[in-house]
Amino acid sequence: MRVVAVIPAKGFSSRVPDKNFRPFYKGKSLLEIKIFQCLQSGVFDSIYVSSDDERAADIAHQLGVTYVFRDNRLCLESTPWYEVLEGILDSLPETDDVWVAWCPVTSPLFRRYAEIVSCLCDKLTEGYNSITTVTSLRHYYLNDHFTPLNHCWGVWHSYSQKISAIYQLNLACTISQKKEMKFCSYQIGSRPTFFLTEAWEGHDIDTQEEFELAQWYFKRYFGKADV
Repeated sequence: MRVVAVIPAKGFSSRVPDKNFRPFYKGKSLLEIKIFQCLQSGVFDSIYVSSDDERAADIAHQLGVTYVFRDNRLCLESTPWYEVLEGILDSLPETDDVWVAWCPVTSPLFRRYAEIVSCLCDKLTEGYNSITTVTSLRHYYLNDHFTPLNHCWGVWHSYSQKISAIYQLNLACTISQKKEMKFCSYQIGSRPTFFLTEAWEGHDIDTQEEFELAQWYFKRYFGKADV
């Protein structure tokens, strides 16, 4: 099976200005770090950077991966997600049978790409056709009516380590065939299996506070390793 990585990295960010290109760790940007992680995994046949920004083209060229231009319309928050996804997939010089790993730069703490590809390969024989990352959460959750979701009150109270987990879809990495993504209009296929990550590992950056927390996590877990 041919597996390629797609790293989406648009130029504009409304909540964290210049998020994908500003220094994140040791002078390296989120885009540079994600390209390095994909290269270091040794599991991808090709790595594509999808962006509307010339800085992404320069970084991709310097690091030896392929830049794919993305039309500005596919970078707008007003554009439906399925149109963005299909536009990026159609821009890849790959057949519909290729396996595409969606590797967002906003998840810099996930880098176990060899493991997730191996897990998918094992699960294909069981009828699954895609894989995505999830985080297990064991907290006392309430629904929108403020009633318990995964625990009980009063004499039925359980310690947190004994309550049922709720799983967060963190989308740190998702792998499916190109044709399946287009069929579902989503990066997760019709019969997905799931890859469990630690809470810090699935951390996604949407705000300045999350950017700074990710920097702390990165230094904490990867500070002594190459970025």
